Amino acid sequence: MEQAAGGRLSDVAKSATETAQPQSAHAAPQEALPHWSLAPSTWPGADTPASYPARAKRARARVQVWPAWQACLQALSHYDPDHVYDPGREYEEDWTTDPTYRRDGVRLYRFDREGYLIPPGSFHSRFIDLGLRTLCLVLGSRVCREPDLHFPSRLGQDLGLLTQRGEPRRLVVPDLAVMPPSWTLSEARERTVDERIIRMDGDDPAPELVVEVVPRSTEAKDFEDNLSLYAALGIPEYLLIDTGEFKTDPNMWLFRRAATDGAYRMAESGLTLTACGVPMRLRPAEVPGNVPVFQCRDPDTRHWHDYEGSIERRGEVHTALQVLDAVLPALSPTDRARIEASWLEAGLPAAAVQRILALQGEPDRWRELLATPFAGSGTNESEHQPAIPPREPR
Repeated sequence: MEQAAGGRLSDVAKSATETAQPQSAHAAPQEALPHWSLAPSTWPGADTPASYPARAKRARARVQVWPAWQACLQALSHYDPDHVYDPGREYEEDWTTDPTYRRDGVRLYRFDREGYLIPPGSFHSRFIDLGLRTLCLVLGSRVCREPDLHFPSRLGQDLGLLTQRGEPRRLVVPDLAVMPPSWTLSEARERTVDERIIRMDGDDPAPELVVEVVPRSTEAKDFEDNLSLYAALGIPEYLLIDTGEFKTDPNMWLFRRAATDGAYRMAESGLTLTACGVPMRLRPAEVPGNVPVFQCRDPDTRHWHDYEGSIERRGEVHTALQVLDAVLPALSPTDRARIEASWLEAGLPAAAVQRILALQGEPDRWRELLATPFAGSGTNESEHQPAIPPREPR
């Protein structure tokens, strides 16, 4: 169970009043607190929500007692004097509602539309994780999940992107960002914290595409602010995805930056579109209640890919190859490797195992029956195109 900041706040309050008592996790703050606004508006797991008007009122009150709120922040073990703390956000010892606040051991929570805190690892996070891995299948390891995108504070001032206290923002965290090819990692792995920092207030290039998945907590102003910010930063495309999690129909909207005035224009919308030069689509989840399937099509092979489908395909291919080894033990390693590569790329032909078993009586027909789009060693590839088309990947 997460430890609410009630304990931390009560410690600060006790030093100020000498009368406050320690708070238990997720408990309501004691009246001994110097000011009601210093306590969190709600806690993870709380039964009472904090509406947007109530949170806005609390933020305004914190501005009125700014030194006391700063004292609470400075009592945090992870306090950072360089961070722009927003009184409209919550900062606790082990959780926060500020997506730009990245500290070890501090979990991010989001408010839903009713004012409850959404825990990490939700439907939203699951879709982002799969989206990242799917984009990497086609674009390579140049896709960043939740990067820290820094921008000049003067831009925040010019665009009116201010904290509740009126300080200009200088950091935004999109769900995904596709960086230029120069940012491609040499190996497929998770990026480190440092590798997810994009300094557009320095010399780092702009992402080619930013992707945001609509969470239940998104306010209209957040979307409008990001639309103006990403355009001002010169990011060519902005993709917004609604997964349909909250009883809405899934959809995607692509905004493309106009060369004339640098503003975004709606370029495409729907369940299929092309962003960053790659066709993308949303397909219904195979199991009701699961996240929809986000797929990208390889521009060269024209095959659709998704991360979970890729894992499933590898398992299917491994099983089929074991059967093939038993039926055709004399198959050359080169041909076997090509069969494996073809199946991993295009998927197995329909009824693959039955086709392999049929080779026991006609081993010379393996190219035809296995729908392999290449020839064996020393032959012309064009002479042996597959007679049976492979099934389309999920």
